[in-house]
Amino acid sequence: MKVFLLLLSVAALSCGQGPPAEPPGGQRCSGRNFEGRRCCTPEQPCGLGEGDCDGPLDGGVNDGHAGCQGELVCGSNNCKKFGLYFHEKDDCCDEPSSIPAVRPPPVIVPGAPLEPPTGQRCRGRNFNGRRCCTPEQPCGEGEGDCDGRGDGGLNDGDRGCRGALVCGSNNCAQFGAYYHEKDDCCEKPATVSAANPGPRQQSQGWGQWTQWGPCSASCGPGWKVKTRRCVGSRCGSDGFHAQDQQEQICIAPDCNEV
Repeated sequence: MKVFLLLLSVAALSCGQGPPAEPPGGQRCSGRNFEGRRCCTPEQPCGLGEGDCDGPLDGGVNDGHAGCQGELVCGSNNCKKFGLYFHEKDDCCDEPSSIPAVRPPPVIVPGAPLEPPTGQRCRGRNFNGRRCCTPEQPCGEGEGDCDGRGDGGLNDGDRGCRGALVCGSNNCAQFGAYYHEKDDCCEKPATVSAANPGPRQQSQGWGQWTQWGPCSASCGPGWKVKTRRCVGSRCGSDGFHAQDQQEQICIAPDCNEV
């Protein structure tokens, strides 16, 4: 019955009726506004249009596409097309064709450093994982990732940032090109439009990192990626993640001028 209702919802979208304002009856995973983040897991994968899943486009520690059934993939901030009740940052299981075959090149903010400054404690999910900035160890300006109210669901508010600083939303690129596009950084309140946080990043049980892969661009800025997989019983956020991913900006110098 649940699958039938979901298919009816998707069919309604294709007929131009628009996404529903409320979850369909029987839908198990309806996003962080209802079940919290990462309702879709490898143990209980989701069907088409369900979320939130924790896929590779989130960077850092993630489930890959294992949180989705069959050949479905975990999208990125794509749930609104399935239902207005989803949070704007929810990721839903979608058709493989929904993810571009070629990743767009990174946008480098002029003046933003390519590497973290020496001594910076929290440098985003490509280095420290998500939520390095916590109420117990708050961050300074330009550090991340923090877990603010812009992420919806359970979050730290601005308590992961020092003093009067606030936790922004997908705003870290202005502080450094080494950040992931979804990292949230502490910043001054003028530039920005809680609850039971537990530890979310652990190192035990991880295998070795792979070597950095090739640059995604043959000319100009691109990405290179390395990964590691869980080989123990507990890895990553609260011990349940299967893989971890780091990304780094790369700039290919061999551009043939025409």
